[in-house]
Amino acid sequence: MDIAALRSEIDRIDADMLALLDKRIALAIEIAEAKVKQERPLLDLQREGEMLKSAGAAEYEVLMQHEAEEFVANLLPLTRSWVTRRRRAAHVKPLRIAIVGLGLIGGSIAKALKRATPAHEITGIELKEHLQLPRESGLFTDLREPDDGAEGVKRADIVFVCTHVEKTIELLPALADDAPVECTVTDVSGIKAPVVEAATVAFNSPSAAHFVGGHPLAGKAQGGFENANANLFEGKPWVLTPTPQDPVDKMRRLNLLLESIGARVELLSAEEHDRTMAVVSHLPQLVSVALMLTAGGRHRGLAGSGLMDMTRLASSPAPMWNRLISRMRPEVMGELQRMQSYLTELEMAVGFDEPLDKWFELSNRARATLAEQSVDSKDRSA
Repeated sequence: MDIAALRSEIDRIDADMLALLDKRIALAIEIAEAKVKQERPLLDLQREGEMLKSAGAAEYEVLMQHEAEEFVANLLPLTRSWVTRRRRAAHVKPLRIAIVGLGLIGGSIAKALKRATPAHEITGIELKEHLQLPRESGLFTDLREPDDGAEGVKRADIVFVCTHVEKTIELLPALADDAPVECTVTDVSGIKAPVVEAATVAFNSPSAAHFVGGHPLAGKAQGGFENANANLFEGKPWVLTPTPQDPVDKMRRLNLLLESIGARVELLSAEEHDRTMAVVSHLPQLVSVALMLTAGGRHRGLAGSGLMDMTRLASSPAPMWNRLISRMRPEVMGELQRMQSYLTELEMAVGFDEPLDKWFELSNRARATLAEQSVDSKDRSA
């Protein structure tokens, strides 16, 4: 048996497959554009179901029918994401972008931007001891230390401030002075009211750049540039907190840029953002910690996916959450008290051996509504 010849044949088949895949993506892009013009939904679950059924019904020499179905099931979302990414990036022209802080979020922004539009010129600003990995990545046109950061933002179209909230507030006056008037400066802090309040003062001059608060609802337990991922924002909400005075053209430019990296832009006031985060972010974090402390190390070998899923956030870094929660104490306290009231009701029901149907029915309906809203959001971003 000539292994080299067989491998050569596999290489030829792989090349043919990739050429066909290239044609498939081109056709899918045409179909997507036609659907947009006809105002039809991009996601057609009936069509995808028929494709899966067809793949599973065909006869193959070696391939099992369920394997063919599995292949198509993996191919569909993958190619759909590629098509969506190309459609989004088609509306974005190359920009000069500065990223202040090259940790998990800043690094992921750089990777996602460069993948979406390779012609972007990206300047990274970070402490000297953290510049090695960004330099080796090849993502950046320029890398600077904070003392030289002003030069990094003077020509920028967009500046992302990816530092913790106190540092972000500290940097705003300098950014207002250094960024050009046509530039948009935005941040990624998990709390918005104090940042927007400080920015209103710092960017008050007619010659100052445009500022809009931002917060990508994405992350990992492990931080740092080494954990940065171009897919981090794919399908995730990215909250912007504009005011009626914000220039429409600059907001549109930022929206398109964020959508090009897969984010789903949501507009909220700074106050509404902070109230919402107390429920959807801060409360789950604290509940995860409390549950992990309750479970402790007991019955480790029997811990299933339920406990593991619900305690995933328990491995988050405390310093970040100390900063976020200390600035949102009233909102977080209100949600903790609300949850404690439900826990008290459940405790009493269990203690008196009452049926739990009422609470389960309420939570089932609320969970179904949340799931529907999540699916609707994904459909809009497809």
